[in-house]
Amino acid sequence: MMKKTIIYAAIACIALAFIGIGSFKIWGSLENASGKQSVQAPDEDAIAESTEKVEGLEYARAVPEDASEKALLNMMHKMTHQKVVASEKWGLVRMNEESIAKAKQILQDSDFNSKEDLLEIIGRWESGQFDRVDEDHNYIWNLQGGSIGRATGILSVQQEQEFIRNNFSE
Repeated sequence: MMKKTIIYAAIACIALAFIGIGSFKIWGSLENASGKQSVQAPDEDAIAESTEKVEGLEYARAVPEDASEKALLNMMHKMTHQKVVASEKWGLVRMNEESIAKAKQILQDSDFNSKEDLLEIIGRWESGQFDRVDEDHNYIWNLQGGSIGRATGILSVQQEQEFIRNNFSE
């Protein structure tokens, strides 16, 4: 009788271990499928590359009031380049009150599929909240079908100032 109890207990422990490992793997897969990744600190090379001069400077005032969703996503994506660490950055729009207001106006007058999510992002930017700007970048980047240049972090204030000097100084 005691032998059977030990065998059942051993089987139960093994089964629980497999269930635990399987749940952990499934949970990790669900997080990756939802776009979440484990956060790793950007390396120094990635940060240095992220503050360099980027070609393709554009101005928010050049974007028409009746811009398409594609044009707005392009503008907002390029705005985030000022604030994020990414392996590749193609194009930029200065992230300032003018560009944020322009994006908000276009969104408010639109019926874009992603309107509500983008208004939430613009609302954070408008109030100076950039603690999730890397996630904002990647959300917009995903909407655009991005495959190269995922944001891996947020530039420090000093790094952003270097980016601004390198890209927006006359």
